[in-house]
Amino acid sequence: MKYKRYVLCGLVAILMLGISSVAVQAQEARWGVGAFADYSKPYLRLADRWSASGKFGGMLQYAPSTATTIEIEYHYMKMDNGKPASLPFTYNTTGTEVENVNGKSEITFNSIVVNALVFPGDENSQRGFKANDFRFFVLVGGGIYRYKAVNEDLIYPKQTTDPIDMSMVMDSQIDQRYAYGMNLGAGVEAFVTPNLAIDLRARANMVIGEIRPVLYYDLEKIRPLSTLDVGAGIKFYFWR
Repeated sequence: MKYKRYVLCGLVAILMLGISSVAVQAQEARWGVGAFADYSKPYLRLADRWSASGKFGGMLQYAPSTATTIEIEYHYMKMDNGKPASLPFTYNTTGTEVENVNGKSEITFNSIVVNALVFPGDENSQRGFKANDFRFFVLVGGGIYRYKAVNEDLIYPKQTTDPIDMSMVMDSQIDQRYAYGMNLGAGVEAFVTPNLAIDLRARANMVIGEIRPVLYYDLEKIRPLSTLDVGAGIKFYFWR
């Protein structure tokens, strides 16, 4: 509940920032669209099961002024070849290592988030929308994340036969839900032309969800689901 309150407070702050910017400087407003690709690395307990993967998506942007941009993003990410399926385990009956040849362990994310990008400093913000110029920003955002974690066809490791029966597998374990999440980061927006920009950013993401432990594989429950992203995007702004 504590995490959810933080996320909801963040979303309210983003909305209020956007409303105030629109009210004060609506005459400077611009719309934009874009696409991005990120390198996303899990951390904390999520890193105990999966490794880094690609994240892809698109965005719709509204810049009420040169100092602020509000964006709506869609993300898709899939981490597969998770450790329950990819790492061998020691079969205690014989002391040999066994691989889950047909095992599957993956997690997918589909998310929609709203971000506020703030370009601090008058000199920095005024660099926007000029060819061959760039400006820095900080961002905060939050939204709804749908995740689905699947573990299936994992060999049951507590057998006593010699050799192990590779066809004796555990029941499938699926954790899926919609959850709140938030992200914090910073980046740079470099303009190629007055309305075409390259976006480079890094950010931390936290989803207020959980994944159950995997019995017999010494993998604990995961909560929250956390990743670090570094990526690049391209944005095209429409004039008023």
